Amino acid sequence: MKITEVESIYLRIPDLDASKCDGTQDTLMIRIHTDEGITGLGEVDSVPLVAKAAIDAPPSHSIATGLKSLLIGENPLEIDRLWDKMYRGTIYFGRSGPAIHAMSGIDMALWDIMGKHAGRPVSEMLGGTYRSQLKAYASSLMPDTIGEAVSLADQFVSQGYRAMKF
Repeated sequence: MKITEVESIYLRIPDLDASKCDGTQDTLMIRIHTDEGITGLGEVDSVPLVAKAAIDAPPSHSIATGLKSLLIGENPLEIDRLWDKMYRGTIYFGRSGPAIHAMSGIDMALWDIMGKHAGRPVSEMLGGTYRSQLKAYASSLMPDTIGEAVSLADQFVSQGYRAMKF
C-alpha cells in the first residue's frame, strides 16, 4: 500500500472575534489517501494555518521540505518509520509547536488507515479500551468576574453537569 495524497483542510467558523474564542473556532483536518482506496483522518489542534504550511510546503532543497512531500509514495503502515522521517525532515522549521502538531495529525490519520486495513479499532491496537463510559463535563472560557463565573457554574449545574472547567 502507498500514500497517494495528503490533504490538509483548513476549517473555520466565519466572522468570529478570535479574542473571544476558545480554540474550537478553527481546526485543521488531515486526510491521507492510499492506492488501495483506504483513507485516514486526523486533526490538528494548533495554529491551523501554520501547521498547514508545515504539511503543504514544497521542497526547498534536499533537507527542507513540507511533510506532505516526505509521505507521498510511502507505506502508511510503517508508522514508526514515517514518524522518524517526519521528525528528521522538520529540522529547519521546528521540532516543536505547530510542526509537531502537524506530525501528530498525520500520525492520527496513519493509525486510522492501519485500523481500517486491519479491520480493528485503533484503541485495541494501541493497547485496549480501559473505560466504557466517560464523565461529561462543561467547558467555557473564564468569565471576566467572579460573579459571572458563579452564574455560569450555576447554569452548568442546572443542566446536570457535575464537573466543569473554565
